[in-house]
Amino acid sequence: MQKIKSIFFTLCCAICTCNSMAQNPITNAKGVSDPHIRVFNDTIYLYSGHDSNPTDKIWDMKDWRVFSTTNLLDWTLEETISPNDNYMAKGTKDCWASDAATRNGQYYFYFSDRKRGIGVMSSDKPTGPFKDALGKPLVSPLHDPTIFVDNDENKTPYLVYGDKSDAYYIAELNENMISTAETPKAITITGEGWANAPAWMDKNYLFKEKDTYYLSWGQHYATSKNIYGPYKSAGVFGTGHHLDEFAHGSFFWWKGQFYHVWCYYIKNGFKFRETIMSYCHVADDGTIVTDTAFLDAHFKNGVGQYNASWDKIEAEWFYEKSLEIAKTGTKMNGFVLSNIKNDSWVKFANVNFETSPLKIEIQLKNTEGEGKIEIRENSISGRILAEVSVKINKGNQSTTLLASMKKVIGKKDIYLKFTGNKTFKTELDYFKFID
Repeated sequence: MQKIKSIFFTLCCAICTCNSMAQNPITNAKGVSDPHIRVFNDTIYLYSGHDSNPTDKIWDMKDWRVFSTTNLLDWTLEETISPNDNYMAKGTKDCWASDAATRNGQYYFYFSDRKRGIGVMSSDKPTGPFKDALGKPLVSPLHDPTIFVDNDENKTPYLVYGDKSDAYYIAELNENMISTAETPKAITITGEGWANAPAWMDKNYLFKEKDTYYLSWGQHYATSKNIYGPYKSAGVFGTGHHLDEFAHGSFFWWKGQFYHVWCYYIKNGFKFRETIMSYCHVADDGTIVTDTAFLDAHFKNGVGQYNASWDKIEAEWFYEKSLEIAKTGTKMNGFVLSNIKNDSWVKFANVNFETSPLKIEIQLKNTEGEGKIEIRENSISGRILAEVSVKINKGNQSTTLLASMKKVIGKKDIYLKFTGNKTFKTELDYFKFID
């Protein structure tokens, strides 16, 4: 019987493994809600709620699901986590938002029992199977956990949870990750964004960039230099594409790129959601910018793949880059990839060439010294499709370069490889292919 169950589960996973060119919503699975993404060992894991039926008018959430991907495109359903395996009531429909973390070789799954409390399960794998670690709530009441691990010497873990009707709370976790090291403290949030948030506002997310902590809810966020706060409202990530008070979501870094993922209700009055994703940027002034302009132009295509027929491919939409390169700019002036030097490279994966272009146009800014750009196919040492020389350009003027392309058809990984002298330095704005 166990073997039959295993075969059946494998077949079910296979159904949810592949996506076509339509990448928003991000998976073929339906009802993906409250997405928390974690990266473990260079694999992306999506821990999500599961809205049961498009016709539900209340939250009918009978389990949680774990998906994985190594390329942002092909999502595999790895595990369904049942409340029957923890302290929650059998047959419950109250499987609200969750999160996951790892420490000392173990993985921990934190779950909401509606608003009654937050429990924790553990496993030796990020995909489970997970077992109840306590047999009771870790904290209660309230819900919607975020696990944040700071970058201090001890990699201190924290639990953040709650809603505005009471407060968002924060508590340091012990090394065992299944107990609190202190009494949870209410977080003070000031400013218009929080003041205008509805009383029920829940589903926080906490992350850190440089020395600043970012606490988010819906489309808004607040910042603080102290993890315990107080936090000051800082504005919205963006507008459009269901970025509103219902946009339960999370953020993550992968291969040097920053992403924002969130869910939305498909139809007003019905509790059934899907999850979408876009590139995200930390501006020079520390503000967070979700790239809704990318979604305006390429919503169904989604992240992690490109088409050579696009008007242009912005540098900030990269798939992967060498470590020294930085993404800089502002929402008003746009973003570029800066600090590009000798031996720098940028990867754009899965570029679809429906026809072979004749040329490539590359837009650079603030170039110093002399160098060369090679357009390579499928690897940093792959076939050279085009190459062009780069010369000094004083001041802030842009430099537009043109190069002839060798024949290329199909879906290819494209690398821009930069070489130059000791003084060579430049910024990549965008590139485009020309028929």
